[in-house]
Amino acid sequence: MAKSKLIEMQAQNETILTLKILSKATDKLSAEIASLVSKNKTKFKRKAVILEIENQHFQANELAVLMEILTQNQLVAIGIRSSVQELIDFADISGLAIFDKPTLTPTKPKETQQSQAQQPKHRLPKIVVGGVHTSEQALSKDSDLVLLGSVETGADVIAHGSISAYQEMNGRAFAGIDGDEKSTIFIHSFNAQLISIAGIYKKFEKPLPKLHNHSVMIDLKDDKLRFKVI
Repeated sequence: MAKSKLIEMQAQNETILTLKILSKATDKLSAEIASLVSKNKTKFKRKAVILEIENQHFQANELAVLMEILTQNQLVAIGIRSSVQELIDFADISGLAIFDKPTLTPTKPKETQQSQAQQPKHRLPKIVVGGVHTSEQALSKDSDLVLLGSVETGADVIAHGSISAYQEMNGRAFAGIDGDEKSTIFIHSFNAQLISIAGIYKKFEKPLPKLHNHSVMIDLKDDKLRFKVI
């Protein structure tokens, strides 16, 4: 983890980074971010970033400036973690995904861990019957997500587990957001803007002909997204 006095950059995984904002002084943040990226060009440049902001005095206009600072340093803001409603509202209208804070699992005795690992997990999926519209978000905590309606452009669907979309997918899909690399994404009619599993993602500026409007299954293999037309 790269640290400074004003920010902390954490690797969420190999491709998505979490940028913890520890100050609201945007002029100083600009210098800190530029310095951090210049010292770690290979690691940080052109990487996707989730902004984590808990400073209750951080305002929407400062978030807008911060997003521009990231752009200038070839970082791409894709989402935010914050309890500040003003920032959440601004992120929503700006097309950023809104994430929960990552949960930390306490260390347990080895025997307890083994016994729990032997017990199968039966988690009922969250089922969304209607469509997910532009700027809306469907979130499934600690379970899979099943979408029976279409997902519009600019909408986010987020799950700790897998995602199954049985209509057209035009928005962004984030599965396995706590790092579950066994999560999968099924899309009946593929036209997604972004696909992410356990933080490994691919953006689509325009539909790929071989995937467009086809039924597609996505999983991870060798730390890379694998797309199968089915």
